[in-house]
Amino acid sequence: MTSLRARVGAAVAGVVVLTVLVVAVAGVLLLRAYLLQRSDDALVAARAGVAQIAVQRDGRPFTEQALRRTLQAGLAVDAVHLVADGRVVASVEAAPSADAPTPAQVERLREGPGWLDGHDERALTVDARVALATATGDVVEADALVLVADVGDDAATVRRLVQIELVVGGVALAGALALTWWLVGRGLRPLRRMAHDAGRVAAGDRSVRLARPGAPDETRDLAHALDDALDARARAEARLRDFVADAAHDLRTPLTSVHGWADLYLQGGLDADGVERAMERIGEQTSRMRHLVDRLTLLARLDADVAPERAPIDLRGLVDDVVDDVAVLEPARRVVWARPPEPVVVAGDRAQLAHVLANLVGNVLRHTPEHVTLTLGLAADDAEAELTVRDDGPGLPPELEGRAFERFVRGGGGEGSGLGLAIVAGVVRTHAGHVAVESAPGAGTTVTVRLPSLPR
Repeated sequence: MTSLRARVGAAVAGVVVLTVLVVAVAGVLLLRAYLLQRSDDALVAARAGVAQIAVQRDGRPFTEQALRRTLQAGLAVDAVHLVADGRVVASVEAAPSADAPTPAQVERLREGPGWLDGHDERALTVDARVALATATGDVVEADALVLVADVGDDAATVRRLVQIELVVGGVALAGALALTWWLVGRGLRPLRRMAHDAGRVAAGDRSVRLARPGAPDETRDLAHALDDALDARARAEARLRDFVADAAHDLRTPLTSVHGWADLYLQGGLDADGVERAMERIGEQTSRMRHLVDRLTLLARLDADVAPERAPIDLRGLVDDVVDDVAVLEPARRVVWARPPEPVVVAGDRAQLAHVLANLVGNVLRHTPEHVTLTLGLAADDAEAELTVRDDGPGLPPELEGRAFERFVRGGGGEGSGLGLAIVAGVVRTHAGHVAVESAPGAGTTVTVRLPSLPR
């Protein structure tokens, strides 16, 4: 049963059947208990009346007619069995009755009203001395009476109630199923429309929107969520196309240079010095391509959320190394590094985190003049370690600040591959941290990296 409509219908049918069954059984049991209690109360009341009549008779025998008239006069008893020494010795019936009770039944019925086996009759044994004059002139003496009340009408009433409840329950079940089938079908209509529209989107029609006015709240929320997902997918596909185009463009330039030098060599257009120059240029361009491919490979691994190796790392050592590198690469560059006295320890991949710091500092060196000051900051508390790379240079153009961590976004005249900050963001993300950039024209740029810190 895969249809949602069928499953809901089956669930409703189960609930209705269970509800009707519980109500019906409870109603039947309550009515049956009420009718039985009423009969038993009548027998108990009759017991007192019979005892009083026995006292009034003071041993004088009843005739069958007199005893029968007494039964019909309001004792609510349909038969009386006279018992002597535990055995029935005579019976007088106001209406046709069952066979006389056995001695075991007589004894059991002394405790209170009970059933006569196999019959719709309730009975009660009463200790009372009564004499009965039979039609033959004999006198039968009894030391107890068994009073019998016919509850056949009550049993028939209960059976009739069961029949009525079966019919009414069946009608209610059929009606509930029909109404549920219609209501569920009506409720699922927006989902069927959404499925149809989604099929059109899958077929390539990206102009289709799943959200429609007038839809129920839940369906509308689902449609809006799917529309947002489709928009996000479209944006991701557009970014992928741009990414591939940019990567192809970045690879095409060095490939063209390599091909040009190789073609010039094959045509014999190079002398000995030219061949040496060609090899140098080919080496430079292949190194450039290898560097780009390495960066693309690292980005692919970061996109796959490959967990980095984690080991305790004191970030002060990474900053010390990059400061030493800047002193060699740009001796004239002023560097401010307020080294914390206490270790700043995080768990992560040392090579990847060193790559993050190298990219951030390399951007400053590449995109700012030598007179711009590079400031490195490092701080930590029990929860986070904060690394800042700041410069007081010209800052990022306003149109680039919000896209600084996107791929192939270049600043400073288009230098570099445009992947450095994207790699920074990916590495920080895989280390459960976050990175932010603040910049303003003429006020410099600050990049802040926050990583979970280890206890000191």
